[in-house]
Amino acid sequence: MSRSTARPALPAMPAVVLATALAVLALVLRTAGAGGAVAGVQPVQTVAGISGAPTALVFAAEPSVLARGGSSMLAGRLTDPSSGAGVAGATVAVEVLGPDGDWAVSSTGTTDPAGSLSLPGVLLTESTTFRLHFGTAGAAEESVSQPVTVTVVPLTATLSSAGTRVGRPVTVSGVLATGDGQALRLERRVGDTWQVLARTTSGEAGAYSLRATPVTPGFWRLRVAHGPSAASAAPTQSVELPRLDAYRLHTYSVRTRGAVRADVEVFRASVAATYADRRGWLGAHHRFRPAPARDGDFTVVLSQSRYLPAFSSGCSASYSCRAGRNVIINETRWRFGSRYFPGTLDEYRDMVVNHETGHWLGFGHAYCSAPDRRAPVMQQQSKGMQGCRVNPWPLPREVSAAS
Repeated sequence: MSRSTARPALPAMPAVVLATALAVLALVLRTAGAGGAVAGVQPVQTVAGISGAPTALVFAAEPSVLARGGSSMLAGRLTDPSSGAGVAGATVAVEVLGPDGDWAVSSTGTTDPAGSLSLPGVLLTESTTFRLHFGTAGAAEESVSQPVTVTVVPLTATLSSAGTRVGRPVTVSGVLATGDGQALRLERRVGDTWQVLARTTSGEAGAYSLRATPVTPGFWRLRVAHGPSAASAAPTQSVELPRLDAYRLHTYSVRTRGAVRADVEVFRASVAATYADRRGWLGAHHRFRPAPARDGDFTVVLSQSRYLPAFSSGCSASYSCRAGRNVIINETRWRFGSRYFPGTLDEYRDMVVNHETGHWLGFGHAYCSAPDRRAPVMQQQSKGMQGCRVNPWPLPREVSAAS
C-alpha cells in the first residue's frame, strides 16, 4: 500500500453541478446493486458491523471531461459485498494520484444511511486521477475503489443531439478555458477542408453556444475551433464532435384492404422493426415514424390479394406493389412468401417491405450484377433470384444512392 499525505480540503461546488452529480450517484447506486434488498428496501450495515470483514467501494465522477477551471462532482458508495448492504457512517478518504505515483488524501467524507457519499466539487486546472479509500492499510475491512481520471482540456464541446432531421437545427455548447470575449466557430468537414457554419463569442466563464442546421442527409463531421481561421493555419484549440446523423423523417400509417386473415398487429410490429433496422433504409439516413390512421406521408397497406389491381393497373394480384402514396403488401405473399424466393419467411417479409418502400422513396428495379452475389433489394426477388443470393436489405450502393 502506498503512503498517503494530507492535502487542503476541496472547495464547494455550484448547486447546478451538484444536481447533475446526484444523478450520477443514483447510477452508481444502481450499478452497485442491492444485493440482499427485498421489495425495494435497501439493506443497511454499520461500521461496527463490518469490523474485520471485507468491504467494497464504487466510484464515479461527473463530468469526467471538463474545461480548465471547471468543477467535477465525485460520488461513491461503500458496501458489504456479502449482502450488498450499504455501510452507514463510515469515513471515506478521497485520494489524488501524485506525479511521484503516491496517493495523497485531499478530503474525507462520511457515508449516509445507504452507504452513499457525495463529495465537494473539485475545481481543476489539470487532469487528475482520484480514488476512494476506506479503512486502515492492511486491515480486513480496507477497500479501495477503481481510479477515476477527470480530464481537463482547454475547450469542451457537446452536441444537443446525436441526430437531427434535415432542416432542423442542433446546438453545440461548451466552455473555453481562456474565458469570455473569445471568438469561436463551428465547422463542418467537407472533403479535405473545414467549412465554417456558425460563429460566436464566448460569454461569462468561457461558456458558449453555436447552432447549425443540416441541409442534406448523411453523417456530418463537425468541430468547434478557436484561433486562426485561415485555411492555411491550424486553430489554437479545436474539439471534433461525434458525427451527427442528419436524416430525412417519413411518417406512415398502416391499414388493411379486404378480408385479411393475417394478424394485423404482428404486421404492424414487423413493418416497424424493418424500418428501425440499421441494415435497411435507416442506414441511408431515412427514418420512419408511425402516424395515426390514414395520416402520414405514406400508407402501408396489407391487402387481400384480389384487391391489388384496384390500386393501380400496374399492380398484380400475385405480388406486392407501390401505387402513389400506398405501399401495398400482398397478404398471400406476406403469409406464405414466394416459391421463387429461397429464403426464410422473415427474410421475405423484410425484403418485400424494403423493396416496396424503396419504390416510394423513388427507386426503380435493379438486377443481379453477377452470379452468387447478394441481390439488390430493388431486384424483384419475389419473381426469381437471377443467380444472386437472397438479400432482404439495401446493398451499399443502394444505401449510397438513397443518402
